[in-house]
Amino acid sequence: MVATILHPGSAAAVGMSLERIGHLGELAGQWLREGNVQTMVLLVARRGQIVFHRAFGPLTPDPGASPTPLDAIFPTASVGKVITATAVMLLVEEGLVGLNRPVSGYLPEFQGEGKDAVLVRHLLTHTSGLRGEDVERFVTQSRGELEIPPATGSLHPLLNEYFARRYRCPLWKPPGVEMSYLPYGFELLGEIVRRVSAEPLDRFARDRIFRPLGMDDSSYCPVDVAPQRRVRRAPEPDLPTDATDLAHETERLYWGSGGVETTAHDLAVFGQMFLNRGRYGDARILSPAGVAAMTRNQIPGIGAEFYGQVFPEASFGYGWSVHGDKTGMCGGLYSARAFEHWGRGGSYFWVDPDLAIVGVYLSATAWSLDTVVHWFRYNRADLFQDAVTAAVSEP
Repeated sequence: MVATILHPGSAAAVGMSLERIGHLGELAGQWLREGNVQTMVLLVARRGQIVFHRAFGPLTPDPGASPTPLDAIFPTASVGKVITATAVMLLVEEGLVGLNRPVSGYLPEFQGEGKDAVLVRHLLTHTSGLRGEDVERFVTQSRGELEIPPATGSLHPLLNEYFARRYRCPLWKPPGVEMSYLPYGFELLGEIVRRVSAEPLDRFARDRIFRPLGMDDSSYCPVDVAPQRRVRRAPEPDLPTDATDLAHETERLYWGSGGVETTAHDLAVFGQMFLNRGRYGDARILSPAGVAAMTRNQIPGIGAEFYGQVFPEASFGYGWSVHGDKTGMCGGLYSARAFEHWGRGGSYFWVDPDLAIVGVYLSATAWSLDTVVHWFRYNRADLFQDAVTAAVSEP
């Protein structure tokens, strides 16, 4: 049986208001005129039919830059975490990685008091007991005290140093007590993929996820991206650039927490695969059980603080944020079973299984979103999501 694949369709055919779908273009034009969004490619699909797919704004901030094409390739930042999580789940399904096994069983260097209790599932749900600011403080305070071992195998020297400086960071809290959003945890997951599969994360994802799904414009490495189609944002003067950032642009250096570059259509295909319970066309990526595990709340009763907002129920699956009853920086009309992820710089996409919707919002905005106020100044994903959900006229 061939699973649903995305194809052009009409709003009326899938029970959506043609007038309200048309209004999405008016909103996008308004957001560009406000001056806080440089570039956007937006896509909406329901029941496998693409009912809205449009590009807005220039490809780069340079004077006279060409218009953004529909197949523009965006850096998606943290949206890549769901793809890294999918790579891990592939190994779980093959019996090569255990969700309830210690991280130190795969990464022996991951040492410290209480860290044997940190399990793979804790990394996937941001409940490892490590906190980002503490990890980076540890790196600063221990600089000059750690001897960096030479990189082995396919591990890039800069990634090798990155891990070596962080492996022994002490826990903030016991694992499983509180959610604290941790990009470092997804770098560890990417390293687990590399060691267990004997293949770097970027190649593993290419061979096991991107190619089977026909996501030919998706990659963990900018060196694989066609420059004439790559969206480039205006530089942020207050955002420092280091050697690792520069190397990522020119070398095969991947980031499991946020290195994926992709198009709106490729991302929608990935979302449709989840909506299809692990299949897309003839390709089976995940089992229905794997999809169900990734997209349900795996941390009931656990809270979090994020960008200054407090969430008594963090509601997170394996890599995916699960809507549940929480409110926050995204829309308020989609269903409780919907799952989503966002990325700094203006990337966001969601899958709503109750409404059979896949929505993609890719934009070029400011990178440094340090407060909720700053987030809402530059990001319009919540408004887009609500307008899309309200366009549904038939269940």
